[in-house]
Amino acid sequence: MISVKNLTKEFETVVAVQDISFDIDEGEIFGFLGPNGAGKTTTIRMLSTLISPTSGSITIDDKDPKTGGEHIRSIIGLLTESPGLYEKISAYDNLDYFSSFYDMPDKQRKANIEKYLKMFGLWQRKDDLAGTYSKGMKQKLALTRALIHEPRILFLDEPTAGLDPESAHMVRSFIESLKKEKITIFLCTHNLTEASNLSGRICFIKKKIIKIASLGELQNHDKHRKVEIVFRDDATRFLPVLKNIKNILEVDTNKNKAILLVSEPEKSNPGIIRELTSNNIDILYLNEIKASLEEIYLDLIKDEETK
Repeated sequence: MISVKNLTKEFETVVAVQDISFDIDEGEIFGFLGPNGAGKTTTIRMLSTLISPTSGSITIDDKDPKTGGEHIRSIIGLLTESPGLYEKISAYDNLDYFSSFYDMPDKQRKANIEKYLKMFGLWQRKDDLAGTYSKGMKQKLALTRALIHEPRILFLDEPTAGLDPESAHMVRSFIESLKKEKITIFLCTHNLTEASNLSGRICFIKKKIIKIASLGELQNHDKHRKVEIVFRDDATRFLPVLKNIKNILEVDTNKNKAILLVSEPEKSNPGIIRELTSNNIDILYLNEIKASLEEIYLDLIKDEETK
């Protein structure tokens, strides 16, 4: 659905995005992560045809933005970091105005406005000026605007920013449900829990792409493999044995638990268990600890900064 090849964007002397390439399938939720100034918003602006790249190519639904920009704009929805609403007119009139840009019959347009305002709990306030809305309500109204024409591709820049926990949960559940309708979602967020729960693949960027992988693939990287062992007795008693076992890279103990950083745990764990039991150490259970996306993210960014 989206194909990017060697995309670069320069602003005078600043390189905002450098030689990035990726493909996104129809119906995929593609997480796009990076620190402030990494080029995330610039990439969204190029993909949504708001700005042109300095070099490289973009293909969306088999169309080039240079010649098929109108078609691309008709099938995408865009939620920007700032809501960008007309605050001196009502919420309903905002949606009525923005939806008029799309080729929809009036009956469908009005039905969609009602559908999404009710979905996000804004129908009772539809006639209030958008400027009277809270930050969270404005965010939900902006998301409604992005969805009003039922796009096939949705670009979301911090979709739950400013929302209370209940509303944020509702928005995340709604995003998840869009996969069933084969809506392609480009998700740009600083909420790493949100990214890990929703995204099929995650792209880490800092002007150039650092890595693209699924969370499972990232967690299975040797550098992030940790194992928890729970003993019958205090784990500090067994530190001398643990530190002498091959393939245990680090050991941290807390009461009767030991957290081990292990090289190739599938191969190493049986030997670790044998070594411990041969020393008459009772093990209650052993469990692999998956690295969080936050740990992986911070590690990748740190590695990139030290290059």
